[in-house]
Parts: sequence; C-alpha cells; structure tokens
Amino acid sequence: MNNLGEQYFPVAFIPEYIHNHPNFGIKRILTYTVFRFFSFAGKEDTALAQHLKNTLFPCEDTFDFSLIERYLSEDMFFAPALETRSFDPFFLYTAICMVEDFFDDTVASDELSVVDNLIFSLYPVLGSASLDDDGLEFETLLQSGAEFYGALYLALTRYPSSLGKLLPKLGTAYREDFHFTCEDFILYDFMEEYFETEHCLTNPDFLELIDTLVQATLNYYDTDFDRLLTTEIPPMLQGTSSRFAPMKRYGCMTVSYLPDRDASLSMLKEIFRYTAAYELRNHLFDYHLDEDKLITLANWKEKLKWHYVQYSHVLEPALDFFYGTVLSQKLLKYSFEENITELSENT
Repeated sequence: MNNLGEQYFPVAFIPEYIHNHPNFGIKRILTYTVFRFFSFAGKEDTALAQHLKNTLFPCEDTFDFSLIERYLSEDMFFAPALETRSFDPFFLYTAICMVEDFFDDTVASDELSVVDNLIFSLYPVLGSASLDDDGLEFETLLQSGAEFYGALYLALTRYPSSLGKLLPKLGTAYREDFHFTCEDFILYDFMEEYFETEHCLTNPDFLELIDTLVQATLNYYDTDFDRLLTTEIPPMLQGTSSRFAPMKRYGCMTVSYLPDRDASLSMLKEIFRYTAAYELRNHLFDYHLDEDKLITLANWKEKLKWHYVQYSHVLEPALDFFYGTVLSQKLLKYSFEENITELSENT
C-alpha cells in the first residue's frame, strides 16, 4: 500500500485493468504509453512534433480537440498531466488518433508502425532487443523515460502473452522521473487494503458509502449540485468570490461562462466523490489504523462519525478543484491550438 504518495509502477494493476475493461483497457493503456513515449522522446528530439505532423497529418488544417476531452474524461486512470509550453497536447492527440485507427476495423491504418520506426531509429539497442530474453538487464537497457515507455509499448504490442513476466522487470527499471500515472492509484489502493476488498470502484457498498458522504455534505450546507452551479460557482469563475481575492495580486483569470451544463454537472459530481473519498481516507488513516480498523463496509452506517470539519474538508476543496479544473481545461485547449498553429505554419 502506498500511503505517502511515492511514485511507483503498478505492475499488478496493468493486466488487471486490461482484464476488467475488455472494451477499452488495452487501448487506453496503449494510448497513454505512446503519449508518454512521444513526450519524453520530444524532449530529446525537438523536431519530433513537426515530424509527426508532417507524416500523419500532412494536409489537415482542422483538429478535433474533443478527442482529447473524450479520452481524458473516459476514465480517471491513465489520464496524464500535460506540461505547459510543450507539444504534449499535440502528442496526446496524435497518440489517441493512432491507437483509435489501429483498433478500428473500418480504417486501413498502420500508423503505429511510426512508433516502431522511431524506436528503431532513436533507440536502436532497445529496438533490436528481445525483451523476453531472461538474461536481458532492463535496468541497464532503459536509461531514459523514452526508453522506458518505448519498452512498455513493445511489451504491449509484441509480447502481450509475456506481460506477466515483463512488467515486473519494467518495475525494477522504473525511476521516479519517469512519472508513471501513479496518483490515480494511491487513494483507491489504500481503500482496497483498508476495507479488504478488490475493485472498490465497482463495489456497491463502497460506492454507497461515498455517495452518502457527498449527500451528507450537501445537506449540511443546505445545497445541491444544481444550486452550486447556479449560485456558488459563477462568482468563483468570474473573480468576484472573496476566497480568491489574494490571487488578483498575482494574476487571476476569469471565465465568463461554464462549459456545457450537463458536462459541468457530471464533472462536479465526480470531483465531490473523489474529495469525499480522500477525506474519508484521511479520517481512516488518522484514527483507524491497522489493528484498529473500526469501520467496515458492513458497519459504517452505525460506526462512522462525520463531523462539521469533514463537511468543510469536502465542500471547499471540491469547489476549488472545480475552479482549477475549468481553468486548466481552458489552458489545455489554448495550448493545443497553439501547438497546431505553430506546426501548421512550419509544414
């Protein structure tokens, strides 16, 4: 269990995720892996983004940003953080398109061969290695983030039947600066160990617990999600909420309108659920450790005491997260459009 949030490579989670999501699991992991490979390789080869644009999108003038939005919102796992002032938005878009076309039976596409060719040309030792060779030293072979994600890509595409053997070897070669998307796993890793259950996000008892805590928070403040979207959130986005007054000394961007209301409502609910689960984690970790696991999925309705402090620790961070997420969405879209403009001008 990762209590302190150290980065790690979740060896057991990847095949489990593929197994539990047969319709999109491998596509999502492969998309994330290709993106991370491009992102790291692009730092070493600054011409990579232009090469991909010229090779894969030579005549395109319009790019559909909703592909990125859809990929990110599809699931909380394997949703990357994108670096500002980089080609990360374009790299993610490219990875999404490549993997979608690869799995689309109606599209005659071999675009993933571009990734193979890049691995062979930029990292020839990795490209020519037999990853299933028992004598291969992964820690010696994989010295950079691009090589690590290139090896993961090869494992997923060339050695799918050997993943159980290869992933632990990748785990030994993993370094913190490779930054696999570990944040997504930490909270629910704790919950599953504490409640001694698997797949808590599909466990109806766990979901009932979290939804009850969210509803109790809303009841405590005599509000609901619709009222929050109507009365609480607009002043935050328009810069008139007193809680954000200190920001104005350093630069406060305002948003005059919400994204699509249904999408905003869904996003707000998910943020509240996550915040409630995180506050529950803090509560359990502080007061009910190991031998004192007083709260279970069978007795929480009688044993769990939720006080006004917990209500504020859910509501206030959730609203702040919503505000930050809306601004981050705007910045991501702006960065993507900036990427496309620069690459199109140099075509």
